[in-house]
Amino acid sequence: MHIRKARPADLEVCLKLDHTVLTERAWRMEEQEHSDAITVAFQTVRLPRQVRLPYPREGQELYDGWAGCELFVVEEGGQVGGYVALRPLPGHGLAWVQDLVVDAAKRRHGMGAHLLRAAAAQAVESGLRRLVVEVQTRNDPGVCFCRSLGFSFCGYHDSHWRTQDIALLFGLNLR
Repeated sequence: MHIRKARPADLEVCLKLDHTVLTERAWRMEEQEHSDAITVAFQTVRLPRQVRLPYPREGQELYDGWAGCELFVVEEGGQVGGYVALRPLPGHGLAWVQDLVVDAAKRRHGMGAHLLRAAAAQAVESGLRRLVVEVQTRNDPGVCFCRSLGFSFCGYHDSHWRTQDIALLFGLNLR
């Protein structure tokens, strides 16, 4: 397995990867407002059947979103199996993982973890202190993946994508 910066020829390959996720669970948000408090809770719920979750961005929208990002790919056997789009936000001291994709056929072999480690190394090299990953509330495998790598829940953003999905945010301190 080899991680490297993406080349122009890799972009089309990245767009063609299977970005979908199979899931049997989702995260439900419950919000309660009181005069002196706002309580927000996220809880997993079992779905009635396994669902194929589409990626929140696709095609030209996904491609356009990579502007201003550092894109890294993971190769195995000379073929690109996944990528990470890292958006440095130096004014905030953090690097935002905007996209983390491993082709569905190549998952569960460590590619995603290698990509996140490369993103973290790049962030440290750029003098950033924190790595943040955005995950759809319906992407329970993505949430479990982030938590298994030591990322902690650090917030959410309502109506984050054009799909109006909620983004769960997971952060990792780098120093």
